[in-house]
Amino acid sequence: MKIYSFDKSYQLFAEAQKLIPNGIYGPRSPFFLTYGSYPCFFTRGKGSHVWDVDGNEYIDYMCSFGTNLLGMCDPEVDNAALGQMKLGDSFTLPTDRWNELARTMVEQIDGMDWVAYAKNGSDVTTYATTIARQHTGRRKIITIKDAYNGSHFWCSHGHNGVPEEYSAHVHSFEFNRIDQLKLLVDEFKGDIAGIMVTPHHHAAMADQVLPNESFYPELEAICKQEGIVLIMDDIRCGFRLHAAGSHCYYGADPDIICFGKAMANGYPIAAIMGKTDFKPAAEMVFFTGTHFFAAVPMAAAMATINIINRDHIIEHIYKKGLKLKEGIESQAKDMGLEIHYTGHPVMPFMRFANDDDFSLNRFFCGEAAKHGIFLHPHHNWFVCNAHSEDDIEHTLEVVGECFKLTKEKMVEK
Repeated sequence: MKIYSFDKSYQLFAEAQKLIPNGIYGPRSPFFLTYGSYPCFFTRGKGSHVWDVDGNEYIDYMCSFGTNLLGMCDPEVDNAALGQMKLGDSFTLPTDRWNELARTMVEQIDGMDWVAYAKNGSDVTTYATTIARQHTGRRKIITIKDAYNGSHFWCSHGHNGVPEEYSAHVHSFEFNRIDQLKLLVDEFKGDIAGIMVTPHHHAAMADQVLPNESFYPELEAICKQEGIVLIMDDIRCGFRLHAAGSHCYYGADPDIICFGKAMANGYPIAAIMGKTDFKPAAEMVFFTGTHFFAAVPMAAAMATINIINRDHIIEHIYKKGLKLKEGIESQAKDMGLEIHYTGHPVMPFMRFANDDDFSLNRFFCGEAAKHGIFLHPHHNWFVCNAHSEDDIEHTLEVVGECFKLTKEKMVEK
């Protein structure tokens, strides 16, 4: 198999470091991957494939960090966006797409009565905590330990330049550990405004954790008894596990839900939805942004949701994800390698057992990237509807070779 090189990518990265803080900031930095074994810049994408600035082609299992659900450059979604673009995108006032998408979302998402729009998941998770505080008159927000809920100061995983006061009223417990939550509820009795959870736990650099049978029933009972607002951060899972919201997949009943990523197949939009009881508080909290009103992403979102429903996308991506999972697990077993393959099949994470520093994972995923399969050593992967049978079969061929190389490296160590 041809081994890719990335000369132009790293030349551009060197230039970017002179012009832009860190060159590429956040989780898209090449330092969050396997430095030197991945490209730094893409030029185009189509379906499940992307091309970098050196002309290398990849089958992409990051799917633009989860925004690509149907396939990049989906013609139906792009045509809807282009049709609106010809009329205009950001105006002084909202367009009629504003109400159209609102009706679509309220009809689509089970149990939710209203919606508001933003650009990023972090915008709406932050709005959700503010609504919970306004609704309850309390200060504390409880989150899941190590969960990623955005980059605003209250939930940022970085601490440089962030005063401690921003997170002074934010506390956490481990997913599924209701016993830990009860201790927090006792400690901050009467002062907890909201509890924010992801549908299942998908932290970086860790096995994913699915909810056990008692987690949501016990969590909801506590919230109801204590008057706590239950918020679901469905940014990453939303429109992948269940068409009506991931809470339906896991049998949960949140008060407020946050969406983003896949809802418009890559066009920049996020949404917050809630039950009627929380609308007065939402109306009292100041929330706005110049581009929150942009109409092009709203048109794309309506087209995406229509395709999800019409073409049974959730069912299709589950089957694709299951095939990938079973193939990788079988290969690892045949080769005598112990791996952890965790999470839902449409957004799995794989790592090697006893690989605490992730050095084996970085080597394995780096070798895959050099052979045209874009996986991530630290972050969960994604499956999109454009992944074909041939894509998955070729992926398994490359993965098999990368397992062999990794096993050889383990022997060397």
